[in-house]
Amino acid sequence: MPSLTFVTVDVFTRTRFKGNPLAIVTIPSGLDVPTQTLQAITREFNFSETVFLHESSDTTADVPAWTIRIFMTEAELPFAGHPTIGTACYVVSTLAPGKSRAILQCKAGPIEIEYANGVSRASIPHNVHVHTESPFTGTEVETLQPKLEGKGLLNIVTVSPVKGMNFIYIHLPDLETLALVECTGLKPSPTLDSAWNVGFCGSVFYALGERSSSPDGAVKQSLRMRMIEGILEDPATGSAACGLAAFLTMKGGNRHIEFEMTQGVEMGRQSDIGVAVTLDQSAKAVEKIVLSGSAVKVMEGRVEYD
Repeated sequence: MPSLTFVTVDVFTRTRFKGNPLAIVTIPSGLDVPTQTLQAITREFNFSETVFLHESSDTTADVPAWTIRIFMTEAELPFAGHPTIGTACYVVSTLAPGKSRAILQCKAGPIEIEYANGVSRASIPHNVHVHTESPFTGTEVETLQPKLEGKGLLNIVTVSPVKGMNFIYIHLPDLETLALVECTGLKPSPTLDSAWNVGFCGSVFYALGERSSSPDGAVKQSLRMRMIEGILEDPATGSAACGLAAFLTMKGGNRHIEFEMTQGVEMGRQSDIGVAVTLDQSAKAVEKIVLSGSAVKVMEGRVEYD
């Protein structure tokens, strides 16, 4: 019976049983496992995502590289944030100890990794698009979340951090309103812009926290967020965090903002997510997104497959 080794890690945390769980399954060099088998293994773990990590040909290289594939239980993704950070922490700390840089090659493109003091920083592939052809409405939000009716929704926008990953961002006035959000089982059906009408769509509810500026001009913004998709709530959603940070930076008038985001509090799995966004010289388009966070190993074993 063929089998593959795996580990699980909790991502965007240094504390086991917090953050967002991730399975990382290693595929040995030269082994071709069918996509339908990878999808079946993903469903067996039943985490929000599972990563399939192809063995590196040279972990002793100055900048070792790995190819990864990221799956949800229903489909493969071009990119996702918490699998990137979790895998980055694992490969650099365990498979290439002593290294401070690495590259993860995913469907969306190469991801450059820097690792220090237990924190991975990933330069995220992006193609940020704000949907404008048919805006999602407050009435539609209240249909999805009846307890938000009359609670003063501040802003609603649909953004794709990369093509195929779409999020409706709903700005709420405070944490008390954020606590009213529920997994109602209803999924949003936004009308995406015609050239971008593909892929996953989730609802992200957020409340802004403190904003500060240092004497050198650095701007920091804290916020708390929740990502709901039907009957599921995600403890940490790196791609959603990147999209939200990109939108708020483009809207906010500063070329560079560092975000400290907290997610998963209401479900008992607090996740701490860092996102730094830099705009280009025009201050109208995103030049760079860096996602950062920690991960801690929880389990290891083997998974058999037919």
